[in-house]
Amino acid sequence: MTRRISSTHLFFLTLVVAASLFLIWSSAGASPTTYNLIVVVPAGVIVILLTLWILIGEWRAMSAGAVRKRTNLSETFGDILLLALFAGLCLGLTGVGFDVATFLFIWIGVHLCGERRLWAPPLFAAACTFLMVKFFGSLFPFPMPLLVL
Repeated sequence: MTRRISSTHLFFLTLVVAASLFLIWSSAGASPTTYNLIVVVPAGVIVILLTLWILIGEWRAMSAGAVRKRTNLSETFGDILLLALFAGLCLGLTGVGFDVATFLFIWIGVHLCGERRLWAPPLFAAACTFLMVKFFGSLFPFPMPLLVL
């Protein structure tokens, strides 16, 4: 049995590359400022290189004749749910604020990834959110919309 990349995996990687190319094109075209050329463009290039690394690894595994383990349908739905949760984070950044959206994303994400202790996800989410708000707030040249912090 030969190994081949799944169509959903390939579709997702194609979306990642397309989004990265759009990010590079729009940021460099909109304003060739230092921030866009030093932070955004290299980040997009790194994402594209990492995606190519994944594809090359899959291609090498196919060449070697490795057999891919079939993914559970529940695992696929969990991945899609986590991706939808990330989309909710992105949409919620301006509506409820960076702090609340990040807190909810981390809390639900940690629970979805298997943590069953009731106290661990909110504690971890609060600590990560606090650190992200403080560090990102000092990095960005514009104020982030916040609700609590």
